[in-house]
Amino acid sequence: MKREVLLWAAVAAGAWTPAAAQAPSDEWDVLVAPYFMGAAMSGATTVRGRAVDVDVSASDIFSNLQFGAMGLVVARKGSWGFGADAIWMALGTTVRNTNVDFNQGAFAAYALRRLGSAADLTLGMRVNTLQGNLEFKTIGVEVDQDKTWVDPLVGLILRTPGEHRVHARVYTEIGGFGAGSDFTWQIFPTVGYKFSDRFSLEVGYRWLDLDYSTGDGNERFAYDVLTQGPVGGLAFRF
Repeated sequence: MKREVLLWAAVAAGAWTPAAAQAPSDEWDVLVAPYFMGAAMSGATTVRGRAVDVDVSASDIFSNLQFGAMGLVVARKGSWGFGADAIWMALGTTVRNTNVDFNQGAFAAYALRRLGSAADLTLGMRVNTLQGNLEFKTIGVEVDQDKTWVDPLVGLILRTPGEHRVHARVYTEIGGFGAGSDFTWQIFPTVGYKFSDRFSLEVGYRWLDLDYSTGDGNERFAYDVLTQGPVGGLAFRF
């Protein structure tokens, strides 16, 4: 899957051509978009050397969601800009007689460089934080462990050029490279409908994969989980 993501990103990068370039605006263009994600999670996690599979549907997460907050902001001026994206989910569920409680946060910030009217190059980082607790009910053992790490990120944003009532955008990134996660990738396509110059409705689908591990034996912590699901929200421009 990782090789496919790298190939997809390379093909997407080749889709931009200088012929599509248009003069960028010298005025600030700021986008603020709170959103909701119907997330499902699959993979495996290890807390203090004890491993458990994770296979949780979006409905399971929603029924066990204790708190969630998500949103992004993108600001541009000329050929440069910056963006930030925040996800926080407090989750609790039961998997095979094991209570699994995880608080997951992902806080990304990146700079962007305009390649043309239809593409931006991004470079940044994401702070990942996990607070994990496993309660093995059959043996009466409870373990917990918290981890925070930083992933360097490089990505590409493709979008429909020009101003249209219906528009599309694809955010892609890869990162980690062993500096934080062993590897992480994300694909986040959206389609929007603009009701006015200041307000639009955005829907899409998001895949965010983290593969992180540290420690040995009873101190081992690992999180190899794909979070995916539909996304919907409102976008405001200033």
